[in-house]
Amino acid sequence: GHACTTGSVAPVPCRAGTFAFGSRNAECELCRAGSYQNGTGASSCLPCGSGSFCPIGASLELPAACEPGTYGNVTDGDGLPDCFDCPAGSSCPGGAAPPTQCVAGTVAPAERMKTCDSCGGG
Repeated sequence: GHACTTGSVAPVPCRAGTFAFGSRNAECELCRAGSYQNGTGASSCLPCGSGSFCPIGASLELPAACEPGTYGNVTDGDGLPDCFDCPAGSSCPGGAAPPTQCVAGTVAPAERMKTCDSCGGG
């Protein structure tokens, strides 16, 4: 959970949103998208909970309040997810869930579908 930059006289603890695994680290790494670290001096990041949003370098879990039929952009760098229309052929339950492609036998013929509908007979 610490790094030693060139010329440092003592290890520096990693700040929130970063980690350093093992020893002899030149720098701390940002937590990956989908994880966060709210403490300092951490050796790993914590997984983001279901229904939450954690961009790269997150120091806390953010609620993604996207309405059903939309999804949050998990690569958004400002820490607040933008909500986008669910693409045709996929369903979006809302929150932080990404679009889910419809499985065989189901269809989402338009954008902003909350669920995939069963295909009719014929």
